[in-house]
Amino acid sequence: MRSTFRILFYINKSKTKADDTTAILCRITIDGASAVITTGESTAPKDWSVKRRETKEKKTNQRLQTFREKVEQGYNTLLYKYGAVSAELLKNYLQGVGKTPTTLLALSAEELKAQRECSSAGTYRNNQYADRLLNSFVLSRSERDVPLSALTIEFFEDYRFYLKMEGYAPATINSHLCWLSRLMYRAVSQGTIRFNPFEEVKYEVVERKPRFLSKGDVSKLLGFPLQDEGAELSRRMFLFRSLQAWHLLIYEGYELRKSRQTARGSGIFARQDRKQRWRA
Repeated sequence: MRSTFRILFYINKSKTKADDTTAILCRITIDGASAVITTGESTAPKDWSVKRRETKEKKTNQRLQTFREKVEQGYNTLLYKYGAVSAELLKNYLQGVGKTPTTLLALSAEELKAQRECSSAGTYRNNQYADRLLNSFVLSRSERDVPLSALTIEFFEDYRFYLKMEGYAPATINSHLCWLSRLMYRAVSQGTIRFNPFEEVKYEVVERKPRFLSKGDVSKLLGFPLQDEGAELSRRMFLFRSLQAWHLLIYEGYELRKSRQTARGSGIFARQDRKQRWRA
């Protein structure tokens, strides 16, 4: 640790609260520049030792020591990351200003906040529900939050199983899993983790039932007769009705185009012509 880095606890006796106590402040000095941050602790001025920089209460002194270690750890983290640290930079780091989330739920809340400003109302509601469900899953594991560096593919699979047990459909499960993967991409982009631990995962297979037959499906039915007489009869009847409906649509489309051309040529709109026929 550099010799120009200093931590000093002190109190301002002229500023006391209603209960006759005053806040314990921390002055951080780096290379001659200083910044002041509150420790969250308070004491009576008479209980403060200027020489030892501590109070008469043992528990308060223990919390001050913990705070000192937090400041030192923050200094070392910033020094390793940037190579140089200023007092104001360390103060902002300790207060969480510009600090990137390092846990899953904190990152989810940050991403949800960003989506609120740029997404539609419907998309934001879906993301809000995904965030709420992810929080419920973490709480079901008896955890308040999960460090991003501790996430593995097992966490992804456990979340998938949790969603299945909750009775969600495969498409909905994929939607919530995509939100989890999205958070990992953001964590990689902000430098919190080096790679996405869920890069090689597979999502749920969603079976989509076609609402109509494609041209290829009809061609297959035409080219493969069936051995069973009843099934073959059903196939032929189905093809007959399909081709009949197809030709009917073509004919109606032709008649519609013809009526529009006639209406444009005579100056009479087809809509007005239909109204007259209806009244007649």
